[in-house]
Amino acid sequence: MSDFATPSSSAAASQASPAQSQTRSENLRSGAVTNAVPAPHIDLAGRRPQMFGRMSATECKRRLLHILPGLLPTILWFIPHRDPLSWDCRAWLGLIIGGIGIATAVKYRRIARRGESSNPACILGYTVPVFLLLMLIPAHAQLGLATLAIISFGDGFATVGGLLLPGPRLPWNQQKSWAGFLCFLAFAVPWSAMVYWGESRPAVSFPLALAVGGSATLFAAICESVKSRIDDNIRVGAAAAAGIVTAHYAAAAWL
Repeated sequence: MSDFATPSSSAAASQASPAQSQTRSENLRSGAVTNAVPAPHIDLAGRRPQMFGRMSATECKRRLLHILPGLLPTILWFIPHRDPLSWDCRAWLGLIIGGIGIATAVKYRRIARRGESSNPACILGYTVPVFLLLMLIPAHAQLGLATLAIISFGDGFATVGGLLLPGPRLPWNQQKSWAGFLCFLAFAVPWSAMVYWGESRPAVSFPLALAVGGSATLFAAICESVKSRIDDNIRVGAAAAAGIVTAHYAAAAWL
């Protein structure tokens, strides 16, 4: 008899006809289970699977989409191009940046956080500063590309660090942590300096590139960490662009 049988079913079984008893015995021998209790149903609606600690699969995709464009400047290291950038080169860069922005807007629901349907401010804050610097200052392409490095690696890894690494909150903003702030600096400072150094014509020393990229990154990290209703990407993009231009021309004047 099954462990899930009830007293009433036991009584019924004792009064069953020989044919019914024989059928029940054949079912038991063949492995069929009758009157089984169904498995409990676990409702996962509205829940997103966690991949890395507090980062959902959607957030992982969002971070990858945010960080990976920061590697685009390396392409120009292997492609001969004029300095200042020719109109053809600027057109191609504009198409790539615009294409990434449009594709993100079209497929945004795949990376949207809870309660989001679209976020044009996020996309514009990422793409517009880079596009404007490349179009308006073609003689110093390192400015636009270093801005891209700060936005992608800085803001991207700040979120990763804030979600995965426990630690104290910032005294001026309890919604941000020291882990996220320091991750912003740890990843964006060396990468923005590398991008600035690799694209500069004429060549500059790496310590100078580190000073320019580091100061712009620090300014962007502070702007990202303050309390504001303005989207993070807008604040980081504007601060990175303003910081890199200011640091570049300050260094040129000092030298």
